[in-house]
Amino acid sequence: MVREGTPRTRRAGRWVAGATSALLAAGSLAMIGPAAWSAEPASTLASYDFSEASGTVAHDLSGGGRDATVVGGEAWRGGFMRFTGSNHVKLPDGLLAGRSAATIVIETSPTALSGAKFLWNIGGSGEGATGQFFIQPVAPRLAISKTNWSGEQTVTSATKIAENRWQSVAATIAKNADGTTSTLRLFIDGVQVAEKANSTVNLSDLATHTMNFIGKSAYAADSLYQGDVSAFRVYSEALSAADLLTIAATDATAAAAETAAALDLAAVNPQDLSKVETDLVLPTAGSVTWTSSPAGIVAADGTVTQPASDTEVTLTATSTVRGKTATKAFTVTVLRAPTAAEAAQRDLDAITLPYADDVRSDLTLPTAGPRFGSTLTWSSSAPAVVDVVGTGTVAPGVVTRPASGDTRVVLTVTASKNGVTATRDIPLTVRKAVELAKTTDYLFAHFTGTEGAASDEQIYFATSRDALTFTDTRASGNPVLSLAKGQGDGGVRDPFVVRSPEGDRFYLIATDLSIYYRGGWGSANATVTGSKDLVIWESTDLVNWSEPRFADVASKIPNVGMAWAPEAVWDEVTQQYYVFWATRADGNTELGDSVDMYLSTTRDFRTFSTPVKWIDRQGSIIDTTVIKVGDWFYRASGDGQITIERSKKLDAVTTSATAKTTGTDQEWVLVGTLQSILSGSGTCAGGLNYTGACLEGPEFFAYNDDDRGAAAQLYGLLADQYGTGRGYLPFRTTDLNSTSASVWSKATNVNLGTLKKRHGGIMPITAQEYQRVMFHYAGVGTNPDLSVEATATSRCVAGKASLVATVKNTDSRTADVTVETAFGTKTFVGVQAGKTVSQAFPTRLASLDTGFLGVTASAAGASFAGSAAYEARAC
Repeated sequence: MVREGTPRTRRAGRWVAGATSALLAAGSLAMIGPAAWSAEPASTLASYDFSEASGTVAHDLSGGGRDATVVGGEAWRGGFMRFTGSNHVKLPDGLLAGRSAATIVIETSPTALSGAKFLWNIGGSGEGATGQFFIQPVAPRLAISKTNWSGEQTVTSATKIAENRWQSVAATIAKNADGTTSTLRLFIDGVQVAEKANSTVNLSDLATHTMNFIGKSAYAADSLYQGDVSAFRVYSEALSAADLLTIAATDATAAAAETAAALDLAAVNPQDLSKVETDLVLPTAGSVTWTSSPAGIVAADGTVTQPASDTEVTLTATSTVRGKTATKAFTVTVLRAPTAAEAAQRDLDAITLPYADDVRSDLTLPTAGPRFGSTLTWSSSAPAVVDVVGTGTVAPGVVTRPASGDTRVVLTVTASKNGVTATRDIPLTVRKAVELAKTTDYLFAHFTGTEGAASDEQIYFATSRDALTFTDTRASGNPVLSLAKGQGDGGVRDPFVVRSPEGDRFYLIATDLSIYYRGGWGSANATVTGSKDLVIWESTDLVNWSEPRFADVASKIPNVGMAWAPEAVWDEVTQQYYVFWATRADGNTELGDSVDMYLSTTRDFRTFSTPVKWIDRQGSIIDTTVIKVGDWFYRASGDGQITIERSKKLDAVTTSATAKTTGTDQEWVLVGTLQSILSGSGTCAGGLNYTGACLEGPEFFAYNDDDRGAAAQLYGLLADQYGTGRGYLPFRTTDLNSTSASVWSKATNVNLGTLKKRHGGIMPITAQEYQRVMFHYAGVGTNPDLSVEATATSRCVAGKASLVATVKNTDSRTADVTVETAFGTKTFVGVQAGKTVSQAFPTRLASLDTGFLGVTASAAGASFAGSAAYEARAC
């Protein structure tokens, strides 16, 4: 058999070009060991070396012109391609049509071997029962079927394919001498690991050859493959074990070189590599190990020990694939270790307190320096306003807003490092306490969910005066909040709005996911390669929202695949929010399915505690919603049913095949399911089946006092009719703890508006908030907020401090304006649009501390409340 030729020459040439570029850019590259394979055999049908740098074509090097197509996003890595779990390769139709024997060899380094997925498929559809020849890499097993799973002839290897290591995986099939059966053989690294000598299905039995893939299953619901692929070859004969061993050695050389060449330290390390002060990320995927010179500064795992003086360190990465090695060197400069005083000061400088100039809620006060781990202690100029001590159940940082007006508080933080201390003052503006008006109306945040356009998976608002009739504030395609393509996943789903306990800050949290941009549910692989972030917006008025930010809440969960459908609830006892969401984490579950509910805590939706597994069921559990009634928390979840439970301990962990039917009030105990309470039956289409087969995304809300009728309490529960695509179905009850159908009912008199309402949340709002949302988003009514500009200055008059307040009516409406200070109050009646008024307030004091004066304004149906700061003055 002749071996050599263009394919390997082309591959080597492309590798040399990439290596040269890498050498010039960041380091030096060396390959150890020559290639062992020279020419492809005449039976070669297709050969791909994935050396492309861009585009969606994987060129066939066999000379047969059988180019393949990358679908779902190219991910070239300078000699191999990354299969991200969202992409795959479509091979030409008819690649093995009419053949009775074949060999398929793939050089791959998997990154996630779990769940249902194919390494490659030749043939047709599983759902269509049109025949398949494939490798399932998790078992691993080689199989062929004329129909689908029910007719498979299969052989499974006791030797597993390993994650994060290059392996040559080969399959051969050939018809036996009897002419009616075939032999299947599976090889790993050139060694036969499994054989079936009597397959009753032959390659020639496959009549359909239109679903030929690398990295994609013949079954639409299966996950896409995740890992790197360096080479893929197809032959029209069953190659010998000796040939496969030679190919494995050849591909080992190439894979080692490509892995080393693709390493990019700058891309995976946020810090400047010429000024290294903290631990480095040293990639190890693909069997990469690291050494450094001089020793003792950068460890093999990237741990940095700063030296006594700035030191240049050479880091050498060695990629080893089946005895073939390649190296790449990088030069970094590790800065000298800071003195204790420098470390303490740098820790102080790195502290950031969100909202320091607009404090409305409790603060998170760090206790360790973010850079060098200095011990941090805090003091407050006004402990009654900002507490820095805490209690056994409440962390320091509790804010009690003053009733008299905005106030300035100075927090002093002291950093201690090796007996040396440094201090920093952090001034805060703590806002005046507000008295929230009674809620009378509702805001419904949702997405539309048809996934036919990018705008379907964005945030829409609807409003209602009575929770019976909802009005959409925007038309389809015109969301109120959205992500652009390239921002996270490009889409946002499952929004939930939570109001702060003080009443005047709102957080909208949502799932970072676009099924549209992922190509539909069939190829999305969203539970395995989904975002680990929550998308968060915040506002103080429901119409002026921050830019979206992405909070990583789930990456610390082993094997995390996604973070879906978040909600949050404030806990008065611990003075923090509990945030919970669904995550798939294969291998991190104690019972059955690996989709469980996780929980974390936060005060500011920026700093989150390490997540804990909150609910673990035998089946999957998603979409938990929580509402508090008196001392009890109630939750509803999608776990095959819409299951309702209650507990007095919100964070009690549940590990139970199904909801527990008995327990203490410190445990979550079953109340009932919608199906059992309402005696549901029939099909989803009939509208009376309330199981998880038809409903998901439950959402609790409380009705406002003016909408309860004669009931002392009234609660709503929405459930998304995903089984029929009809959107939300409303239910209501006067007692969440009841299992009586006379207390629970389907709310048939609710009009949710024109837009389909998919998984979202309803929050009670005030009449002014309703008016504001409708004015800004729907263009209905008048603006309830007056536009006013206020400034304050301090000055000396005859040796005494004096304040001057200046207020401009920047609105189009005439307004009455009142200025309040500690030294007097002044009201201006009928200040016309565009006019400015001012007033001096003598203090009779020789000096004046920094402070605030209050400004209010009112007009017909509109108001303003704010403040203006003034500087200290000594006269």
